[in-house]
Amino acid sequence: MSGFDLSNNYTKNLEALLRKSRSSAVSSSITPLASEPVTPVPSATTAMAKTLCDYSTLAIANVPVGPAINTGARNFELRTGLITMVQANQFCCLPSEDASAHLQHFLEQCDTIVIKDVTPASIRLCLFPFSLTGKAK
Repeated sequence: MSGFDLSNNYTKNLEALLRKSRSSAVSSSITPLASEPVTPVPSATTAMAKTLCDYSTLAIANVPVGPAINTGARNFELRTGLITMVQANQFCCLPSEDASAHLQHFLEQCDTIVIKDVTPASIRLCLFPFSLTGKAK
């Protein structure tokens, strides 16, 4: 090997090693002639660190809302027949189901739908949640 010895570089107590290296770095940087007290500057990692509680707390920013749907200048209504047609072949994320086949079938169904002044992508985005159930939803 290239001069690296694992037994000499391995330590079981990593926290003690870090405290030791921090204390030696702080003591070497302080001069005895300094008249002003030295205040440690908080590092960027501690100022930006979030706790697990911050991630698990419900907030408006943490709630998934899905993609924004651009419907153009007018609103449109999905008829119950369209929703029923899409719900006839729902995907529920079972091991026996094929996600690609579900998407292919969903796109074929959406290609049969035309609403005046509405893009096909908007129709697909509005109908897709109705094609999912169970874990997939």
